[in-house]
Amino acid sequence: MIRKIFRLLYNSIRFVGKPCYRNLLAVATSAKIEKGRKAVLTIGKGFRARRNVEINARAGRLTIGDGVFFNSGCILTARESITVGENTIFGPNVLVYDHDHKTENGRVLDNQYVCAPVTIGKNVWIGAGTIILKGAEIQDNCVIAAGSVVTGTVSAGSVFVQKREKIIKPLA
Repeated sequence: MIRKIFRLLYNSIRFVGKPCYRNLLAVATSAKIEKGRKAVLTIGKGFRARRNVEINARAGRLTIGDGVFFNSGCILTARESITVGENTIFGPNVLVYDHDHKTENGRVLDNQYVCAPVTIGKNVWIGAGTIILKGAEIQDNCVIAAGSVVTGTVSAGSVFVQKREKIIKPLA
C-alpha cells in the first residue's frame, strides 16, 4: 500500500505540467517516457507500465490508446509513427521500432534512418520477447505468440505464431 502511494506521488511530481502524461494510471518509477522536441506523444486513459519500460518519441508521432498495459522491459522507439490501439497488452520484453539504421556501401550511416509506420490495433495481446519492426501492421483482436518477429501485416482476429527452423552446425 505504501509503495502504491509513493509511486502515485512520485509520478505526479515527475510528470507535472506535461499534459500528454495526465492519463497515466500506474507507472513504475523505473519506467522512462521521453519526448523529443519535434515529436508528438499521446497517451490514453488508464495507461499502465511495469519496471524498466522505455517509451521514446524521438520524432514523428507516438500514440498509445486507452487501457494499454506494458509489462516489464518493453521498449517503443518512434522516429516516424507508432500507434497502439486501446486495450492492448504487451508481455515482458517486447520491442517496437519504426526504423532501421540506413546503410550505404556496406556501412551503417550514423544517425540516418529508414522509417515506416507501425500500427498495432485494438485488443491485441503481444507475447513475451516479441519484436515488432518498421512497417508492421497488427490489426484488431490478434494474439502474437511469444518470441515472434513481426514485419508485415497480421490480419484481424488471428493468432500469429512464428516457427523457427532449428539449425545446429559446428563452428568450423
